[in-house]
Amino acid sequence: MIRVGFVLVGAPEAWLGGLNYFRSLFGALESIEDRRIEPVLLTDRRNAAAWSGHFPGILCVSTPPLDRWSPSWVLRKGIQSLLGRDLLLERRLRRLGVACLSHSGSLGPGSAIRTLGWIPDFQHLHLPECFSSRELEKRGTGFMRLCRECDRVLVSSEDAKKDLAAFCPAALDRVRVLHFVPRTPPPEELPDLETLHRIYGFEGVYFHLPNQFWKHKNHAVVIEALRVLRESGDTALVLATGLTRDYRDPGHFDALMSRVRDAGLENDFRVLGLVPFRDMLGLMRSSRALINPSLFEGWSTTAEEARRLGVPALLSDLPVHREQAIPGARYFPPGDPAALAAAMRELLGAPSLDIRPDDGDQAYRDFGAAYQALVVELMGA
Repeated sequence: MIRVGFVLVGAPEAWLGGLNYFRSLFGALESIEDRRIEPVLLTDRRNAAAWSGHFPGILCVSTPPLDRWSPSWVLRKGIQSLLGRDLLLERRLRRLGVACLSHSGSLGPGSAIRTLGWIPDFQHLHLPECFSSRELEKRGTGFMRLCRECDRVLVSSEDAKKDLAAFCPAALDRVRVLHFVPRTPPPEELPDLETLHRIYGFEGVYFHLPNQFWKHKNHAVVIEALRVLRESGDTALVLATGLTRDYRDPGHFDALMSRVRDAGLENDFRVLGLVPFRDMLGLMRSSRALINPSLFEGWSTTAEEARRLGVPALLSDLPVHREQAIPGARYFPPGDPAALAAAMRELLGAPSLDIRPDDGDQAYRDFGAAYQALVVELMGA
């Protein structure tokens, strides 16, 4: 077995996207028959129990140099700044028998431990207005160091690979594309429509918008599309699930809700907030269609979940959404509420589309096998 280390710090609930990503990746590795990789998690002491609880059966080690502002953490950062090497973390990894550090940045030039860096997306290059100047500098510096120092660099799409080619051309020969496949429970474990009606208090046909309420997720175009429908004498119900806080723009959610109230759309746009994962998938499966209006995606998890469930999708016309090629998808310009309203009206007036669910088990195994092949190739390089 090749021990592969992953550094996961902070509260898991603060990074739901990352939590779901690693839950899917580790599960995919467990699903393949010729598994040659053993994941090892390294985390801070404060959150070790939480991470371990999410990944039972996987070795989870708390280590003082990951405890922010502890003496060990300050020493680690000082050595990094002085020598350009993360020597304290590297020493801990070697003691654990870890041969490769994955999805966790660089250990610095000359490390004996191979590194497989991960860049989820280059959103800051396309939507700099969504970031503070400090965040822009941090992302730019961190991504450049990862591109220059890691033995391989993972991205989630060909679209992201194009961004990386422009961002750091020298790293292009070390870039590998790994398409993310989400883990979904068997259909029989998902709540049916009657149960969802009872729990969440709605009726009738609806669309599902499962994006977090972050500014770039573009909920505003959906609200405006509902306004367009109302003005033409039509109505539709959109159920929105997801985190309602955007740390980059704390007033964003309240501004959206003011827009909903001003337009008299309280019965058309309903926010359910964070719901259990199985409920979220149940809501998606029973919807007329998934809506993802995002202004930017690295690789849309919700679109992939729609593929697994055989659900039609209304997707913003982004290159990465086209690359994902979700069966039954319709695309609309992310700044055109009238186009989205027309697509919603078309689906409301047509019989439900018969889209065959993807073979999730096979896709899942393929995801695990593809990642394992990347690690094996790196270790033999």
